[in-house]
Amino acid sequence: MPAPPPWAPRQPARPLPPPPRRKRRWGRRLALFSLLSVACCCGAPFAAYRLSSAQYPVTAVLPESFADLQLRDTQDTGADSFAGEYKDDRGKRVTVFGTTGFRLNPGDDVGAHLEQVADEYKLSDVREFDLGEFGAHESCGVGRDDGATVVVCAWADHGSLATVLLTRRSVQDSADLVARLREAVLTRG
Repeated sequence: MPAPPPWAPRQPARPLPPPPRRKRRWGRRLALFSLLSVACCCGAPFAAYRLSSAQYPVTAVLPESFADLQLRDTQDTGADSFAGEYKDDRGKRVTVFGTTGFRLNPGDDVGAHLEQVADEYKLSDVREFDLGEFGAHESCGVGRDDGATVVVCAWADHGSLATVLLTRRSVQDSADLVARLREAVLTRG
């Protein structure tokens, strides 16, 4: 018998055994899927609640002095609002006004709040600054108030929103001062 041509399929000398049966693992897969579903549906909201509960509820009390500034004027604005003006001996001024209460999207609130005052103060060069805390946002920009250059900053977290006007300071110095002012004004719990 002549040899088959090289391109012809080879016939095995003996039949191959059937492939092994695959084990069904639906029980393990169902358990894993259930565990992941519970973690996503319950774990993520719980984690968000735990992170935001560190910032809400808060109360705001303006300190009599802060850094080299003295509180010169306060406004009685209600239970969940605060406002005041700080000055130093060199004529630098810091005016702060804000509210406390739960905020779902503080990052969006900072941007929206600065957009509201952008026309009034002719804001430019608005930049974000890191407060080093999840859910806490700060942005500052340069503007004009009665012909004078001012820095306008806003902060928001899950429990508060405030605007701060600062005179005779750089944007970076203003952002640093506002971050420290936020810590001095807000009391958690």
